Amino acid sequence: MDSFNSRLVNAVNDKKSHLCIGLDVNPEGINNHNATIEDLKLYTQKIITATQDLAVAFKPNLGFYERWGSEGFKWLEETMDSFEEDVLVIGDAKRGDIGNTATQYAKSLFEHFGFDAVTLSPYMGFDSIRPFISDPTKGIFVLCRTSNPSASDFQNIHTDSNNTLFETVAR
Repeated sequence: MDSFNSRLVNAVNDKKSHLCIGLDVNPEGINNHNATIEDLKLYTQKIITATQDLAVAFKPNLGFYERWGSEGFKWLEETMDSFEEDVLVIGDAKRGDIGNTATQYAKSLFEHFGFDAVTLSPYMGFDSIRPFISDPTKGIFVLCRTSNPSASDFQNIHTDSNNTLFETVAR
């Protein structure tokens, strides 16, 4: 099987697109505070159906599924089963923990759920990333600079080399 990077480049070229669809579906986001998990499943499927021919990747955010407990995990599994073969799926998990725990997260995200790639937080060091990079067919996206309002609290701190922390992480 090709590396994740090769598959990503091929998907971009084949679809002539860089579109990645975030799946952050929740009752508040669809302006229906009474929405059930069944409503959210239907809404998610509508998004996937409407964009699957355009999207290179989909990025389910695990927090929006985990919120619902075991039913949310079932929803995530159903969502994973609904993607076409040629679409890449990125688990927006932002995981970052010590080596042994990171190994369990990697097994869960790659082996159980079947994600092609995941998002990771690198701030616990390289051993928090190592379990995710052992298989070249899987990809990772390492958080360097985020868009939340308080991101600059830490990410813009200057290091000894006079770079910001996020620039150092990117290197």
